[in-house]
Amino acid sequence: MKNTFIICLLFASINVFSQSTLDGVWNTGNNNTIIEVTESNGTITGKIKSSDKADIEIGKVILKDLKEEDDKWVGSIYAHKRKQWYDVEIYRKNNLLELEVSTGFFSKSLTWKEATR
Repeated sequence: MKNTFIICLLFASINVFSQSTLDGVWNTGNNNTIIEVTESNGTITGKIKSSDKADIEIGKVILKDLKEEDDKWVGSIYAHKRKQWYDVEIYRKNNLLELEVSTGFFSKSLTWKEATR
């Protein structure tokens, strides 16, 4: 009985930890732009994988310097229209990423959906 409980607890904790990552492919919902987020050597980055918009640079890094803090990731996001980096907080909620982009007193909320690879 004790061993069964420990095994169940182990599987439950693996499931919780597997959901606490940003790794994946995400659809921004804007021009069918797909972002691939990966972690390598402790560094999390997001690159443009594809887009229906002609002037989008495929392979460009748009998420950088992401660090996990409590239930969110904090870093920088590139705004293509303004050609600037902004502060971003990212929250993962199942198959969604909720992004809070801020500059000074202003902020904007974005939602990205998990895409199929």
